[in-house]
Amino acid sequence: MKHLRTLIIVVVALAVSHNAMAWGKWGHRIGAYIAEQHLTEKANSECRRYLKHSLPYFSSWQDYWRNCDGFQEMTHWHSNYLNPDNTVGGKKGVPTRDASYQIARIVKEMEGGKYRNLPDSIVMDNLKLLIHMVVDMHCPSHTNYHKDTGYPLKKPIYVNGKKYARHTFWDASPQLLHPKWKIERFQKEYDTYSAKQIKKIVKGDPTKWVAQNVVKLRPTFDMYGEGQHFESLSKKQLADIEAIMSEQLAYAGYRLSHILNEIFK
Repeated sequence: MKHLRTLIIVVVALAVSHNAMAWGKWGHRIGAYIAEQHLTEKANSECRRYLKHSLPYFSSWQDYWRNCDGFQEMTHWHSNYLNPDNTVGGKKGVPTRDASYQIARIVKEMEGGKYRNLPDSIVMDNLKLLIHMVVDMHCPSHTNYHKDTGYPLKKPIYVNGKKYARHTFWDASPQLLHPKWKIERFQKEYDTYSAKQIKKIVKGDPTKWVAQNVVKLRPTFDMYGEGQHFESLSKKQLADIEAIMSEQLAYAGYRLSHILNEIFK
């Protein structure tokens, strides 16, 4: 009976977390898959050694476990919470409750060969968190603006008659725009930047990347009208949504691979 209760709790947690996923499963897989194409041989080998699997396989791990005993705190690590001056402040002013803070913490803990001094289980969990959080921080609905900025954080849109909050819409955007595409097709279409461009994209650190996202993602609040139906979006609106979505997923993949290459170099 005890095992049955445990199973029920886990199933319920998975069901709840599924509805709260940033980018949804496909978005996370796309970002992780793009990252995997840009790993050095050493980084790829070490990731495989610790994870025993591919990056996309664990791309939604943090969402699945966020509500389970011992993991609840990391439910606050999926987003970047901005102060009115666009500096990172953490959820309700707690700096540790912020994706960019946690990414920087893990990098510092593992860089320069320090990962070799950590238990394998810690390295594995750190990698799972990086795979998820770096992609998360590029989702338009996961850079959270201060309530006084005037942006409509819950701006709804209707998809097939069902009301989607802004958060839900952006989480599902890859599937909504391309329901028949496989992960390889997404990677082929989005992973198109030159080595010179990628070098510029990965320059900086998680805090600087968030600051860049603040400016870049502001237009997403006006890409559709309040209560508009997805089926009525114009070609320009769809193109604008596609452009920001594809760019953010590509940037997420490049920056994730950059972090992992630096850790394992």
